[in-house]
Amino acid sequence: MAGKTVNENPMSEIRIGDVTAKWARNNHLHVEYKAQQESTNLTAKELAFEEDLLEEALCLFVTDHQTAGRGRGKNTWTDSTAGSSLLSSWSYLLPMMPQPTASCLVGLAVYRACSTTWPFLKWNLKAPNDIYIGDKKVAGILLETVAQSDEARFIIGLGVNVTSSPANVETSTSILQSLPEGAPLLGEDYTAFLDRLVFELSDAASHCDQPLSPTDQLSLLHALNLHPLLKEKYTAMEADGSLYMGAKKINWSEL
Repeated sequence: MAGKTVNENPMSEIRIGDVTAKWARNNHLHVEYKAQQESTNLTAKELAFEEDLLEEALCLFVTDHQTAGRGRGKNTWTDSTAGSSLLSSWSYLLPMMPQPTASCLVGLAVYRACSTTWPFLKWNLKAPNDIYIGDKKVAGILLETVAQSDEARFIIGLGVNVTSSPANVETSTSILQSLPEGAPLLGEDYTAFLDRLVFELSDAASHCDQPLSPTDQLSLLHALNLHPLLKEKYTAMEADGSLYMGAKKINWSEL
């Protein structure tokens, strides 16, 4: 993929999971890659405190196809053609338990990674866990925590439609589909995205037990209010993640 454009290759030969695993190895990250599995979050939870992984502050689990991809609550995550999406779980070993603000921080982290890499696309955040380009969903986030003694595995499940999106989901899109006509999806752009993503996710995980800073609050308000399907703009945000539409208070966890 490096040095070539994604759309110069036959779609069947592109394996985003494989490409991501190679990137992780090149960056000396512990990665577990399988071409197909039930769910990367499920695998991450099962291996959360395996003895061989206890020395790994970050473990990355990736696949090219999930047979039982999960979303928030009872929702599912459907990927398109095998290998067309980033299907991943980023498992951080932490000395503290994540707080509700963790969801805000991770959403902002993914938004920042995307908008930094492809700033000409209309990225926006739909609370609590979806990344959009314009009015189409391109990525979803599922957070889970597994605790043992005084440590926790903070698992960030992230699915991103990279080269295609499910044909039967009209409200979805992919990065490649959203690029201007004639613009390629460069391999070096995708790896730059991963570089930025791991930086942003690691930063979010490092203070996921803390209140939101004023900068985080303003950044989240900006990203949320860019969402074109939002009927009314958010007017304020508190350090605990609570949002306001005028005098109406909305808890992030209830969105």
